[in-house]
Amino acid sequence: MSKYSKLIRDNIPDLLDKNNLSYKVKILNHDQYKQGLKWKLIEEAGEVFTTDNKEDLIEEIADVYEVIEAILEANNITSDDVNLVKEKKAKLKGKFRKKLQLLNLINSEEKKDLNLSIKELETIDKAEVFLQKKVLPQANILDKDSQLLKTHFYDFNRIDSSFLRLKIDTKWQGLAMSNLGFYSWQIMIAKYSGAFAFLQTQHQSAIAFLNSSDNEILKEKYLTQIGKENYFYGVGFSHLRRKEKPLVSATVTEKGYELNGFIPWITGYDIFSHFIIGATLPDGQELYGIIPFQNQNSYLELSQPLQLCAMTSTNTVTGKLNNYLLRKEDIVTIKPRNNIHLKDQENILHHGFFPLGCTFASLRIIEENLVKLDYQEIKETYFELKNQVENLQEKMLTAMVDKNVSFAEKLKLRVEAINLAHKSAIASIITSKGTANIDSHPANRVYREALVYSVSGQTLPLLKDSCYSLIKDN
Repeated sequence: MSKYSKLIRDNIPDLLDKNNLSYKVKILNHDQYKQGLKWKLIEEAGEVFTTDNKEDLIEEIADVYEVIEAILEANNITSDDVNLVKEKKAKLKGKFRKKLQLLNLINSEEKKDLNLSIKELETIDKAEVFLQKKVLPQANILDKDSQLLKTHFYDFNRIDSSFLRLKIDTKWQGLAMSNLGFYSWQIMIAKYSGAFAFLQTQHQSAIAFLNSSDNEILKEKYLTQIGKENYFYGVGFSHLRRKEKPLVSATVTEKGYELNGFIPWITGYDIFSHFIIGATLPDGQELYGIIPFQNQNSYLELSQPLQLCAMTSTNTVTGKLNNYLLRKEDIVTIKPRNNIHLKDQENILHHGFFPLGCTFASLRIIEENLVKLDYQEIKETYFELKNQVENLQEKMLTAMVDKNVSFAEKLKLRVEAINLAHKSAIASIITSKGTANIDSHPANRVYREALVYSVSGQTLPLLKDSCYSLIKDN
């Protein structure tokens, strides 16, 4: 049975009766009615935002007018009162006829450059429309259905190929997006689906790695093929972070390098065409090369997709390399010993933007629950968490452009982002009450996504500080 809890027009019960539909309604007190009208205005404004054609737009605007008139009447406000203020604001600040968009407002004393380019803003906005319309309504299914996730991922590329070429040079039809733009993108995309966000960032990481390679022949071969015949790429080198004996070793041969060992984590099987493998050379240097998922044989054995508690649809597998020949032409780069640890320290905030998106996803659920329950405690919780995540987002994005922010300060921000994602996910569960225990409930999914973002790209300092944050005094 479908459940609704929202303010409805006066004649809706009569229409339901005529259609022999069963229903329940209640009459709100005046305070509840005024609050319900405010939420109704948000609902109708959302319909205006997602409307594409003129006829539908007229209908949705009419709904907005109807709600506004009801709000005025409920609060003893006349149209003359509103028009008087409207005219004063128009004289002081102007109207909206010049089509101006404020890109950012910077504190001149801080001199932080937080501006995104017009192209970056347009790309993020365009992608968000797709995520709102196509991904969010199916986010719970996408978490487990790899074929549906694959379809949406490919559709994403067809809408705008720059969506999956963010960090590569314009020479390869990329957007050459700034770090600030890229992390703003990651926050945005994680609001809608953890599985979709995680899958696309694996590809974005792989092509950024390819883009930085000195192997121009390899770049010509792979970067020009992104999206063509569904050429997308993943990564398989997180094991290089492990301090113990290398899991994948590489030895020099006449034709390239021979790889042996176990790969514990490769995302995108049957979705991506290739992945970048990481291996350790005898002298400790890090070797990176590109390997196709297809044509498995005795040299490359891949497992079935792992059954994860969240984002299982991303098709994460393990792999075993048995004297696999990585040819010279498929070598992406060779980095110094411990390079991955140095990059992790430099990019400590990189994976921290996903928990921010996860927090925004939880807030959407809490907001929906507030409409249903209308408790002051939920309202205060919602606005406090909203204030916390918006402040933390500003601090983290500022830290990305401020060279004076230390590693310790960035690490603290990353831990705060993880904790806030968990706190907000718990709030979404509590305010959803018993229904949150249903496997397909969005609060359940967001809670599991917060778990993933706690350990995604985890380093030893992050592990230690995350643990300590759970027991230290606030």
